[in-house]
Amino acid sequence: MRFFIFLFICLWEIPTFADPYLLLDNRAQSAPTFETEAELVAYLTEGLSDDKAKARVLAAWIVYQMERDGYRRKELIRYSNQNRSAPEPLFNDSFKTRIGTSQDFATLFSDLCRVAGLEVQTIPGYAGENIQTFRYKKPLGQVLETMMNYWSDQNYPLQRYQASWNAVKINDKWELIDTYWMIANPNLFAAKTISSKTAMERFLEKRIQRLPSRQQLSAGKRINNDYFCAKPNFFIKTHFPLDSQWQLLPVPWTWSTFTSQ
Repeated sequence: MRFFIFLFICLWEIPTFADPYLLLDNRAQSAPTFETEAELVAYLTEGLSDDKAKARVLAAWIVYQMERDGYRRKELIRYSNQNRSAPEPLFNDSFKTRIGTSQDFATLFSDLCRVAGLEVQTIPGYAGENIQTFRYKKPLGQVLETMMNYWSDQNYPLQRYQASWNAVKINDKWELIDTYWMIANPNLFAAKTISSKTAMERFLEKRIQRLPSRQQLSAGKRINNDYFCAKPNFFIKTHFPLDSQWQLLPVPWTWSTFTSQ
């Protein structure tokens, strides 16, 4: 009887130990607060020589210790629905406030990667689960022209899909990583009940003075590994970069192909 109990325990533990990222993710989730990015990176990457391991622990830190900006998301959706240009985003030092948009996530991840000695690119574009339902009324030539004018896009309904992600060179190969989408729980947003610019500015000031605990920041989070070193033919189904070379596909998709899936 004791043998079967022992066997059951061993089998139960196999999935946990089979996770190749478990120790790295735990290190990222439990990392203390540091004053500088350099101190944080030194702590997270201590003893790591493999570039993929370094990229993973940095990405996991973003997932577990950053929060998505619900105020900005709500603002972009509102202005998109009203077919108006959204105001410029508020100034936000996301490393100190631990909250941000996908652009903030990607920028901060790039900064951490560079400190760790990794070659990295921040990739602007459009991303969304249901972006394919969007249809332009303008001729395709005008659409592409305004897409490239990223922050002043005149196709206002598309604003809600503005996004950024990263490509990191690992073992001489570019890999796609979206730390914003690596948060597996799609509805986890902070500050989503804030409704005014002034209130959000006060929120950010308070965050700089006192951060939530690590437990609060990581509560309810799981990592979606599909968006870490993502397969390009999978990634393109939801992410369209402004520069087609970052699709990392043998034959890049056109915007028409992307929206006609």
